[in-house]
Amino acid sequence: MKLNNFIIFRAFLGFFLILLLFATGCGSLKSENEQLKEEIVDVNVENEKLKKELNELKSENSKMHVRVAQLHLEIAALHNEIQNMQRDLESLKTQMREEEKKNKK
Repeated sequence: MKLNNFIIFRAFLGFFLILLLFATGCGSLKSENEQLKEEIVDVNVENEKLKKELNELKSENSKMHVRVAQLHLEIAALHNEIQNMQRDLESLKTQMREEEKKNKK
């Protein structure tokens, strides 16, 4: 009878320990689950912030492309103006040389 009671006591004690370990394990799982949920929320907030920043940068990039195109047009116009001025200068030099030749004669 004492042996039977001892076996039952050990079985009950083992079962109780298993329940205790299971309960504490579930508690830590819930805690970890809550922590992971918070991390997901934080990551989602950061993701939204980065999406907004990316859209702003895309918009700014588009504006800069337009500005660069305008600057290219201005540069081309200035380049043409420089070429025209160089032609005019060469023409004036040629006229001056011709006048000098006339004056020498």
